[in-house]
Order: sequence, then structure tokens, then C-alpha cells
Amino acid sequence: MRKRHAFLSETVKGYTSLEEYARDKEEWFAILGIALTLGDDCISLYNYIEYNNYEDYYVVPTADGRLAVSHVIWWQDPYCANDVFNIFTEKSVDDEDILTTY
Repeated sequence: MRKRHAFLSETVKGYTSLEEYARDKEEWFAILGIALTLGDDCISLYNYIEYNNYEDYYVVPTADGRLAVSHVIWWQDPYCANDVFNIFTEKSVDDEDILTTY
């Protein structure tokens, strides 16, 4: 997860607009098999792993106007339960933390 987070974090460098990032990266992510969805407050990057496992990362605007990849993801845990999870603290969190934890 942390390697995927680092990879995705490299893709947001230099961006300040969710719309511009989505426009520039949508086709590229589609080729990689990652579904990019532009929302009102963030961009979802849905990554299907295998056997119904997934990780859903989020590109969010930061307080200083740049974009970042949230430390909080939706994922399917080893017990097949959907969970909102901070990949650095390794704790379940609320989905509201997606926009504030980066």
C-alpha cells in the first residue's frame, strides 16, 4: 500500500486543480487498470487487486493549494470486510478523514 501511495503521490506533483489532474491522467490510469472518478471534493483512484480485493486511493486538495494523495483509503481487509484505513497508522478511521489526512 505504501509503495502504491508513493507512486500515486509522484503523479500529483505540480498539480493544483482536481479537474486538470483528472483531465490529464484519466486515460493514463485507464491503461493501468485504475478507475479515476472526479468528485466534488476529491478524485477517487479505484485499484482492483484480485479476487474482489481492492484499494481506493484519493487525490485531495491541501490547505496550501496543492494536490496530495490521502493517507486514508477504502479497501477490502483480509477478512473480506470493507474498511476505511489509514495506511501509515494502520488503524481504521472515519471516511471524513480522507480529505484531511495527507
